Amino acid sequence: MMPTLSSLPRRSTCLRLSMLVVPMLLAGLPVAVRAQEQESAMVRMLRSGRVPDDRQGTLITLIGRQGSPTDLGFLLELATDPDLASDANRRLAIEALTQAARNRSVFPEGDRTRIAALIQGDAALDDDEARLSAIQLAGAWKVEEASETLAVIAANSDDPRALREASLIALAEIGGPASCKAIESLASPEQPLSVRVPAIAALVSLDVDAAAGRAVAALAEGIGDLDDVAPLMSAFLDRQVGPERLAAEIRTQRLAADPAKVALRYLYSVGRTDAPLVSALSDAAGINADPEPLSDAEMQAMIADVRTHGDPERGERIFRREDVNCTKCHAISGAGGNVGPDLSAIGASSPPDYLIRSIIYPEEAVKEEYGVKTVLTIDGQIFQGVIKESSAERLVLREATGVDRVIPVDDIEDEKAGGSIMPAGLVNFLTRDEFVDLVAFLDQLGKPGPYAIRATPSIQRWGVLPWPDSGSELDPDTAASANVAELPPSVAQVDPADWRPAYGMTGGTLPLDEVTRMVDAPVLALRGEVDVTRSGSITFSIDSAEGLSLWLDGQPIDAADTVSADLDPGRHALVIRVNTEERAADGIKVELARSADSRADFTVVGGP
Repeated sequence: MMPTLSSLPRRSTCLRLSMLVVPMLLAGLPVAVRAQEQESAMVRMLRSGRVPDDRQGTLITLIGRQGSPTDLGFLLELATDPDLASDANRRLAIEALTQAARNRSVFPEGDRTRIAALIQGDAALDDDEARLSAIQLAGAWKVEEASETLAVIAANSDDPRALREASLIALAEIGGPASCKAIESLASPEQPLSVRVPAIAALVSLDVDAAAGRAVAALAEGIGDLDDVAPLMSAFLDRQVGPERLAAEIRTQRLAADPAKVALRYLYSVGRTDAPLVSALSDAAGINADPEPLSDAEMQAMIADVRTHGDPERGERIFRREDVNCTKCHAISGAGGNVGPDLSAIGASSPPDYLIRSIIYPEEAVKEEYGVKTVLTIDGQIFQGVIKESSAERLVLREATGVDRVIPVDDIEDEKAGGSIMPAGLVNFLTRDEFVDLVAFLDQLGKPGPYAIRATPSIQRWGVLPWPDSGSELDPDTAASANVAELPPSVAQVDPADWRPAYGMTGGTLPLDEVTRMVDAPVLALRGEVDVTRSGSITFSIDSAEGLSLWLDGQPIDAADTVSADLDPGRHALVIRVNTEERAADGIKVELARSADSRADFTVVGGP
């Protein structure tokens, strides 16, 4: 018999019953159902299947930044089940999970060991970039089940260098007997330097003393340029006691002058001047790390040399040299690093003696916004950079290399402020004439003439890639020809962040000799961007169309000295294929302006 309205319990009784019954009912639900009820609106939107493809990636990234362990459990499902998401979204899910672990120390619900299957084997991801993200995630989650696979990749010289180095870093993060044994074996003298050096770098976090001895022995064998020595040196610089222990071993083993100079150049290039290490390397290199201050007479003589003998053109080339590394920290005409101040008008606002002192004694006058913060983490890592973001949850330091280092506040053991990101000692690697030329260049910046701030903007920041030739593994079906109508997928589909940056000179010309050395290829792709805020016609003026093919927003356009296009608000990319063997000019310069009667507003995209 159905109860009548009058036979139902009073409201208070119903409320008490509901408070007892509802938890009992919830307790009886499957775990998956209860978990879905706790998921955020973003996850529910993705589960609904109603989110357009072009918006799914944004939601996945936001879940990684803000999501709870339950939400991250959904990303773990996406990452490990190929039937649930596209390859691109699986990769985004892996990256989002990695960022959540490193930046927020938040981990997903579910079986995290499933990530190991994505690294190698039948279920492995096809894309090396995605595999790299999976390797990094295995390290962030300390997945011991991945140790054996990571050791195999680290020892395989046929695997890409980035995968091998990431595998070693992940092994060090995982720790445990199996990981330690694998790293020690790969760091032994019997291994080739290409395998041994990244293994020694990984060993630093496990046994800094053993790593220091092996590192100096490897340096003594003759590691090549700054790129080769970078992973080794940065591993010691990132540990609290690393520079001191490496310095002691350098003195014990009496490192030779040439490898000491390479290591010292790297130290300066990343803005580090750790006293014990600088002293040990300088002594080994035969360099005076702490020269006497310039007297008034010496300063006046230097200023006179700058004005009478300094060559700004040579000085700009020195400014751009890899070992001096100015462009990683400083921008000119909006292109270059943003760790230090933009130098576009420094010569118009600063006298030569200020420029000389700023280079030799960078600690003397540091603006507050460019002051260095040094951070020690609870696991003994030490980081140094300029503060770019600070909140209750995280601190973001921009290092001298331009890399942003994200440190969860809960991981900070100690911190101190002070000093300059620009290291004292850069002049140790310049002759007096080179130093005079460098100051002469800075002295002219912003003054009327060839180094003035230009009224007509040009593309100053380019992305660079080697052009895929016919038969290339990247793009086997596309012939490399100036008459190709479609932009090859191996160029069109590259993430903008993966293009290597190259910067035009003050006058706007990008030197082609620099970029061909960068990619080690005579035919290359350049990518420049313009940000349109009001629609209209914009004209691209090219110094010469010889040897060029052009695409605007992926669509082919005729190669000509002047090209105009109607552009809507938003970012637009100009891609240029340059065959340097067919081009007589030593560089390339592209200026932008409103076309006649156009009302377009735009800015050329610069930055690091």
